Amino acid sequence: MSDNQKIIELKRRINNDEFRMKEAEIKEQKRIKKQNSTKKRKRKLNVLNLGFSIFVLYFAYTAFNQYQMIKTLESQIAEKNQIKAEAQKEAQELKQDVEKINDNEEEMLDLVEKVARNQYKMVKPNETIYIDKNRNENKFLNGIGFDEED
Repeated sequence: MSDNQKIIELKRRINNDEFRMKEAEIKEQKRIKKQNSTKKRKRKLNVLNLGFSIFVLYFAYTAFNQYQMIKTLESQIAEKNQIKAEAQKEAQELKQDVEKINDNEEEMLDLVEKVARNQYKMVKPNETIYIDKNRNENKFLNGIGFDEED
């Protein structure tokens, strides 16, 4: 080998040694940065995890409250539907009563007249009442509402 080649070879070795030293320094700096950045990442992840946890808890709380609200509303709806059904049943019964009254109007008038005459001793206009004084059950002699006690 010639001197020139030896010089070039030495320069390469020097450069390689410097290169290796620089490379080692850079790797060390990256390792240090990585350690510092992982701490920051861990902090960021902790903050994100905390935020996500708070969101999940809020969502669960809201969902539970809405579920309870829906249950109370459903029970109120059931009660109102029951009241509605009872009212419809009563209305249907009243309609049937009205239809019966309209169908049997003459019979109803006769029944009302009979009750008015017998229980309340009512008379028609220009009608004459004859009272039998010999009867003990006569309410006019004893007074209306008089009950015989046995």
